[in-house]
Amino acid sequence: MSQWTSICTHAHTDYGYSSSVKVVKYATSGTSLRKCVHVAMVPKHAAGTPNVSKLQDLAKCHGEALKVVIYDTDNEEGMTTCVADIITEAGSSGINLVYTCPDYCEEGMSSGLTDVSQDQLYRTFHHNCVIPVFLSRLFYPALQAASCANAEQPLNRRRAALVHVMGERGVLGDFFGGSRGGMYGYSASLAAMIMSMKTMSYEFNKRGDGILCFGVITPSPHTSRDYDVKFTRDKISDVVHGATAEHHGKCLDVNGRDVSY
Repeated sequence: MSQWTSICTHAHTDYGYSSSVKVVKYATSGTSLRKCVHVAMVPKHAAGTPNVSKLQDLAKCHGEALKVVIYDTDNEEGMTTCVADIITEAGSSGINLVYTCPDYCEEGMSSGLTDVSQDQLYRTFHHNCVIPVFLSRLFYPALQAASCANAEQPLNRRRAALVHVMGERGVLGDFFGGSRGGMYGYSASLAAMIMSMKTMSYEFNKRGDGILCFGVITPSPHTSRDYDVKFTRDKISDVVHGATAEHHGKCLDVNGRDVSY
């Protein structure tokens, strides 16, 4: 049975959606595509953008080893069916590695308090917290199955891991040393996602699931002038492949340092 890896990505703009290509590339780093199946879940609102086209081109190159699935973030029933189909195809051995990559950012979000709107805040929380948590819930049975199938492994990505890749503006410490302001929805929704990740890690511990759960905090193309896709991709790959039980429930930067708050 092939080892399955599901990659859940959901950014809004094509500028931010380069993270999708980045995630696919670092998720496959150090593994054999002939032995693994990777699924890139793409939200419908991002379909047709240049970086999604790159994902689809990658899928053509790798055949059945890489699949691209389009889903609708506003259709709960449709999302449930979509994930159920993926889990069914993966089989009884489950899915050993699930990523979520919340990076929803829209034009005007860098504005100040006087420009904040309820609709903008709702949309941002929907994409950066609600959808990742819901996808985590849907993939949870497949992670449990993988943990059981790989029970001889210690707590790491080879057994079962749920990794949430998030922008640095969600970390409270990112504001220390300088006043940035603005981006209320983006910063607050990622901070909420970090707390959701920690809650998941507590639940997994309590149930004895054997699922490693942690966050990786990265420079964001929306907020970092020094953002470098290749550097970030390679560093995240190192962090994910090297994570162990001591990193459970923590947020790590791209150098593997604990930046939890």
